[in-house]
Amino acid sequence: MAGLIRLYRYLLALLALSGIAISYFAIIPGVHVSRLTMTLNFFSYFTIQSNLLLAAILLCAQIAPRSSIGRWASKPSIRSAVLIYVGIAGIVYVLMLRDVWHPRGWQLLGDQILHYCVPVLYALDWIFLSERGRLSWRDVLWWLAFPAAYSAYTLAHGYISHFYPYPFLDVRDIGLEAVLLNMGLLAAAFLVLGGVLTFLDWVSTRQRVFRRA
Repeated sequence: MAGLIRLYRYLLALLALSGIAISYFAIIPGVHVSRLTMTLNFFSYFTIQSNLLLAAILLCAQIAPRSSIGRWASKPSIRSAVLIYVGIAGIVYVLMLRDVWHPRGWQLLGDQILHYCVPVLYALDWIFLSERGRLSWRDVLWWLAFPAAYSAYTLAHGYISHFYPYPFLDVRDIGLEAVLLNMGLLAAAFLVLGGVLTFLDWVSTRQRVFRRA
């Protein structure tokens, strides 16, 4: 069983990396800026960063499980954080971006992999394969660190380059006040999803205790 779990996680990491690679090379023909600018803008999307983080976490935990980084990547709190990140990326896409973005061909394939396949498959991993009883309510706040850093980067990069990855973060179009409001709403979404995962972890742990009693 352990071997199958390792294989599943290797394949999931490969799927995420494949989705990133497909999405990257699919946009090259239609780009009218330098390759460096295109690359920097591409990796400024939260979807790309969260999927890249997922792949790194999975590979570190599988390749070097006894190393310090491998043990860190294997922590339930870290694995749960990554689920929240790719989950929010998928949810925001479905609710806010799907109707304003119409990819085709290879772009569509990369889009489907990163926004649908990876979040769902990783959610199944979290539900059925992850260790229980290790999450705390303090983790919910710590999980905001990455989105907060991303928000600061997006504002700084956008101010310098005038590129904003999403319409609801475009300061030039909707203004800084509206962007900050949207960031606050997204932070609330991260907190809610983090709270849900922590509650589910607590419930499953309590059920196991009652079954043993």
